[in-house]
Amino acid sequence: MRVRTILFVGKPGSGKETQAELLATKIGFEVFSTGREFRKLKDQGTPLGTHVRETYEKGLLLPAWLASYLFESVILHKRDNEGVIFEGTGRRLPEAELFHEIATWLGRPYTVVNLDISDDEAVKRQVGRGRADSDTEEKVRVRLKEYDDHTAPVIEFFKRQNVLLNIPGERTIEEMHADIVSKFGAEA
Repeated sequence: MRVRTILFVGKPGSGKETQAELLATKIGFEVFSTGREFRKLKDQGTPLGTHVRETYEKGLLLPAWLASYLFESVILHKRDNEGVIFEGTGRRLPEAELFHEIATWLGRPYTVVNLDISDDEAVKRQVGRGRADSDTEEKVRVRLKEYDDHTAPVIEFFKRQNVLLNIPGERTIEEMHADIVSKFGAEA
């Protein structure tokens, strides 16, 4: 069965959003970016927006329940023939397990694309990007610690599910994109 669900994971600055958008354009899938949704929420003048903004600006991961709610609101309403790429979903083990459970229950085979970069490369790419959560090396290091504490086990979980595709991320955007597209073969 053709994969209609793709999940991009990787360290901050690995290029998840860029690569998700490029692949979506190539294969005609919708992109759902958890980070983009969080950025929209943080700009709202609501109590939720305030909590999201405060957490986001510290470089910490937002609660798993919020990320899961946003993911569920998309995948549960997709038709079988509709493709979707999730970027920034499944950053904690409970989120990844829920993603797997829902996708499996819905009969939606999925692939997880891990964009692999070093910590030094992540810092280099993030600092000066103009985002409050990564405007200093210290904030990027906090985000990398969050990644090590929470997301690294997710990578191992997806590896055990035999759905993980590792892509070396310290290359040009075009080289990474060509590599990703080649892995999907006729689907791309």
